[in-house]
Amino acid sequence: MKSKEYSMFWGCWVPMRQPSIEVACRKVLGRFGIEIRDAEGFSCCPDPVVTERLQREMWLALAARNLVIAEKAGKPLATVCNGCYETLFEAIDALETDAVQREKAATTLSRIGLAVPQRMDLRHIVEILFEDIGVENIEKLSSKRLRRLKVAVHPGCHLYRSHTRDKTQEKPKMLEQIVSATGAKPVDYGIMRFCCGYPHRVVEEEFSLKMMLARKLQRIWDAGADCVVVCCPACNIQFEFGQLELKRRYNIAFDSGIPIVHVVELVALSLGIKPEEFGLQTHRGPTSSIVSKLE
Repeated sequence: MKSKEYSMFWGCWVPMRQPSIEVACRKVLGRFGIEIRDAEGFSCCPDPVVTERLQREMWLALAARNLVIAEKAGKPLATVCNGCYETLFEAIDALETDAVQREKAATTLSRIGLAVPQRMDLRHIVEILFEDIGVENIEKLSSKRLRRLKVAVHPGCHLYRSHTRDKTQEKPKMLEQIVSATGAKPVDYGIMRFCCGYPHRVVEEEFSLKMMLARKLQRIWDAGADCVVVCCPACNIQFEFGQLELKRRYNIAFDSGIPIVHVVELVALSLGIKPEEFGLQTHRGPTSSIVSKLE
C-alpha cells in the first residue's frame, strides 16, 4: 500500500463535540501509514443546507477560502463529515463550471489577497478507507471481535453526492463493504436512505424528531440492530441527542437507547484499538453495550 498524506478538514462538530472521531481517525489512518496534516486557518465549511440557501455568494466565498488553504498546504483535502463533503464538493463544481459564480468568488477573495484555487482535490473518509486502505486489508487485520455486533448502516443524505446519477450509490456501497470488513453484520431495516432529520431541526424540531428520527429508529430497533453506524457528525448528533430529546419531551424511547458510532470508530474497534484509547465513552449514547459485545 502506497503511503499517502491528506490535509484533514475536521469541520465544526468533530473538534467541538465529537473528538473521539478525530482520535479514532488518526489512529486508524496511522495504522495503515496514511498521514494527516493539519492546515491552519480553516473556517466552517460552511453548511450546505441553511447557509448555502440563505446567501450563496457568501457560502461559496467561504468554501473557496477553505479550498485555498488546502491548496497552499499542498495535500489533497479530506473530511470525515458528509455536510463538509457536500459543501466542498458543490463549491469545487461551481468554481470549475460556473463562470459567473467563479468571478464573484474571485472578487471576494481578492479583497483579502487571495485568488481562486486551481487545484481542488477532495476525498471523503469512506473513500480513503475503501480505496486507499482497502476492505481486504481491514478484513485481514480485523480481530474478529465484532462478529457478534449487528449494525444498522446509515449513509446520510450527502454521501450520495456525485457528478452523475449512476454513481450516487458508490460511496454508500463502499460504506456497507467497510462495515462488513470489520466483521460486524449489517441488518436490513428497509429505509437506509431515509433522512435522519437533522437538516429539518432548524425549521421544525418536532417534525424532525417525531416524524423522521423516531420513524427511522423504530425500524432500526425492530430489525434488532445493536448500534447505528454513521459517517457524518451531524447525523451522529441527531441520533444521539435526538434520542435524549425524544425520551424527555415526547416519551419515546428505545430501551436504554441505541448507541451510535462513526465508521472510523467501528474500524478502530475492529483493529483491536481499545475504546478508551479514542474516547468511545465520551458519546452521549450507551456505547458500553457495544463494548460488552466485544468481550
